[in-house]
Amino acid sequence: MAVDPCAKCEEVLQPYLDRELSDAEMMEAEAHLELCSYCRKRYRFEVNLRRYVRQAAAEEMPPQLKEKLSALRTPLL
Repeated sequence: MAVDPCAKCEEVLQPYLDRELSDAEMMEAEAHLELCSYCRKRYRFEVNLRRYVRQAAAEEMPPQLKEKLSALRTPLL
């Protein structure tokens, strides 16, 4: 049974972004991303999401927002 290249790309996308793949796997993923607009869009989405999360984590939360969020907490049972 042949492996769907998009399914394979989906499987290795996070390790690819984390630079955890071997050189051969990186080249295979890059070759697929060059040819496949759908997977390229997914890749760009993941890159932008990671950038957004890094920025959001670095920004200090205003004290008023912290208070509002604390008020919404429910106690653990």
